[in-house]
Amino acid sequence: MKSIFTIIKATFLGGILFLVPLVVLLIILEKGYGIIQKITLPLVNNLPRVHVLGIALQELIGILIIILICFAAGLLARTARAKKLIQKLEDGILSFVPGYSFMKSMNESIMGFESKQDLKVILVPTDAGWQFAFLIEQINENNFTVFIPDAPNPWSGSVVLVEKKDIREIEITQKEALACIRKLGYGSKELLKNKF
Repeated sequence: MKSIFTIIKATFLGGILFLVPLVVLLIILEKGYGIIQKITLPLVNNLPRVHVLGIALQELIGILIIILICFAAGLLARTARAKKLIQKLEDGILSFVPGYSFMKSMNESIMGFESKQDLKVILVPTDAGWQFAFLIEQINENNFTVFIPDAPNPWSGSVVLVEKKDIREIEITQKEALACIRKLGYGSKELLKNKF
């Protein structure tokens, strides 16, 4: 009975961790859209009341402005000064947000961005057998901190300390491992061919 409660609790918390970034993104977009609409209202009041594909001209201009702002922010984020500022924010504030670094790395991997901080994918033994894990950091010569993600939601999982002898290195990317985990292991035959 206790194990059923533990599974339900882990699944519920995993769902929350999966939904939080999406909800935050939707809230930010909604607030941004509201602000943009207030700015564009005086501009489009003088234009004729036209609908394009069922969308009012005011809404269409608002959406285009949000796209342009996101594009401009993307260009700005590529500059050296912006990268330094982002790094300071991550090191000083965001590093204290639980799971931020891992979520950032996973989001970059999911969206197809090449990250310098891709986590090394390994296999570790568990009571249920070998599992995909991500090497987080080396504690000393013989011990490592690893994150074992749950399937199908890799946002939740367990942080464990593993001895070097229990780590099996495999040459696959973080993106490949995440895709396999989300598909409940489908594709692992091809992924781990001649590696396991």
